[in-house]
Amino acid sequence: MKKLRSCWTSFCKAWSSIHWVDKSLILFMLLLLGQSACSLFLPDSGTQSVHDIDIIVRTSSASIFGYFLSANFIRRSTPDVAAPPEATAPDTAENGRDGQPFAAGGGEPAAEDANPLPAGQPRTACLQVAVAAGIGLFCLLTLILLRDTGWNESPSATATVVQFRDFVSGCVGFLIGSPTHQNSQTS
Repeated sequence: MKKLRSCWTSFCKAWSSIHWVDKSLILFMLLLLGQSACSLFLPDSGTQSVHDIDIIVRTSSASIFGYFLSANFIRRSTPDVAAPPEATAPDTAENGRDGQPFAAGGGEPAAEDANPLPAGQPRTACLQVAVAAGIGLFCLLTLILLRDTGWNESPSATATVVQFRDFVSGCVGFLIGSPTHQNSQTS
C-alpha cells in the first residue's frame, strides 16, 4: 500500500509540473488511443461518416505523437521556474524600480503583476488553451459517441460531424503550435 501511495504522490508531483498545453494534449491522446483501441474490437457500420471520424482520430493521434517526439515537448517552463535575468526590463522611464511596467495611469507597477503566472505565460494564453482544449474535447467526445453508438445520417447531422471534425483538428493544431517555453529572445 505504501508503494502505491508513493507512486501516486510521484505521479501527482510530475503531473503538476507539466504545462497546461501538454496536459491537454496528453488528455486528447488518451481519448484518441482509447477510441482507436475500441474501433479495433467494435463492429464497423461502414458508413462514410464513421470513416471520416476514424480519419480525424488517426490523424490527430499521429500529430500529437509527433509533438511528443519533438523537442518542443521536452523544452517547457515549469511553473516554479523564474524568468531568466536577461528577460527582465531595465530601470527606465517606462518601468518601475523593479523593472515591471507601469500601469496605464503611470507611477505604479501594472496591477496585472499581482498574480504572477509562469514565466512567459500571459493570462490570455491560459484562457485560450483552456477554451481550445474544452471545445476540442467536447467535439471529440461527441464524435466518439456518435461513431460508437450509431446515428441517423441526416444532412444536418453530417454537416455537424464535419464541423466538429474540423474543430478537433483545429484545436489539436492550436495546442501543438502553442509555445510551452519562454523564448529567451525579447523583441
